[in-house]
Amino acid sequence: MKKWTKGGRRLMAGLLTGTLLMGLSGCQKEPEPVTEPEPVDGEGTNRTDYNAPKEIQSKDITAFSTSFFQANRWTSTENHTFEFRVSPDETGAVTALEENSGVRVPADETLLRSVQEIIDKYDLVKKNGVYEVNYSLSPEYQKCTLTADYASGEKLSFTDLNDPYAQWSEEIYDVFSQWFLQQGNESLLPEKETSPVSRIGFAYEQDFIEYDYSVVRVSEESAVDGELYPLMLTVYDRKEEKSVSVDYRKVPEDFYERITEILFRYDPVTKYDFSRYSHKNNNYGNHEDGYFGWGGSPTEEEPDEEGESVSLHLEYEDGKHITIETRKHSELEGMKPMIGELADYYSSLFKR
Repeated sequence: MKKWTKGGRRLMAGLLTGTLLMGLSGCQKEPEPVTEPEPVDGEGTNRTDYNAPKEIQSKDITAFSTSFFQANRWTSTENHTFEFRVSPDETGAVTALEENSGVRVPADETLLRSVQEIIDKYDLVKKNGVYEVNYSLSPEYQKCTLTADYASGEKLSFTDLNDPYAQWSEEIYDVFSQWFLQQGNESLLPEKETSPVSRIGFAYEQDFIEYDYSVVRVSEESAVDGELYPLMLTVYDRKEEKSVSVDYRKVPEDFYERITEILFRYDPVTKYDFSRYSHKNNNYGNHEDGYFGWGGSPTEEEPDEEGESVSLHLEYEDGKHITIETRKHSELEGMKPMIGELADYYSSLFKR
């Protein structure tokens, strides 16, 4: 996957050039019409309307468009630049479109309400009237745009220097990519991991009781039905700090196939790759803090749960590997369906 660093962001302020001011002088009765020049490479342009309203009463968006470069979101072709639009098509049907790929799907007020929630969450109306671009910057910083037309006739519109790490654009991407996915179109998402799982370590803790499943090497004397690499289950009481039981089973022939099928339904790899960046700390330490994309993007530090945890180590045949270890409530809640399926399958292998 393509990776983006934070260093370019710190250089942005030093790269900005002076503002280009436009005006007319003289006292002609009928001044000649003035055409705004297009932005030129190497120049900064600021044509902000400082009188644009900074409050919009309506919440009913009738048309929407935005364009941006997002460092922490990409498609299967590793494209990070997105242009989303929601508007009636030639037949009058409301359609969601991603301009760069040309893909479109039906849309309705549900999608537009989700967009409005992001506008409210990040108070984007405060940017209304902003127009600032700078083509001397790296392409990912040059500009972003957003326009929302409202049923009341009000309008939100801005063109600003792009922040490739902006949380609002990340969430806009998430809303649209999930909407497209719900309509049966996966084109805005990276390709799912399709390689079979080759190794797995899985443990979860409930009410201070930890269940730890792993494939281990045993001696010939301890072989399970002749198997030197059986599946081991250890149960440990963390409150009492003592082992409860240790058990072994022969690994079924279709074990990794079943594990791969379960994981494929939940796509933990994309969540893992999309959740590296910490908006709270402005670094790529989200995983170290216990966040892996299952509970949304944290806005403040979440305390660890007592007596509840998940640990999942995966290796795929194509070399991809991920490690998830967390005690965060939001993550554990988001992972519940996947963890439940894995736990049910594992426990079925140890039934007498």
